[in-house]
Amino acid sequence: MAVLSSLDLAELRRDVAPNTNVNYPKATINAAFQAIEDWFEANRASLGSAIDTAAPGVFNAARKQILVKYWLEQKFERGG
Repeated sequence: MAVLSSLDLAELRRDVAPNTNVNYPKATINAAFQAIEDWFEANRASLGSAIDTAAPGVFNAARKQILVKYWLEQKFERGG
């Protein structure tokens, strides 16, 4: 599991600040971002396997990353 750096966390806090009206303590939002990072890293391999099962041998790691990026963006634009 990757530990987010203080620079990563600061960037994430800056990015989320305009989209929330709650003033979260820095330690609380940092812990939430680290939990998201931990969950994603713990489940990355199974997501890659699921993509491989759906489309065997079609997508390499870089292409899977692109698919996941655009799916996440579209998912959350739908309110997901």
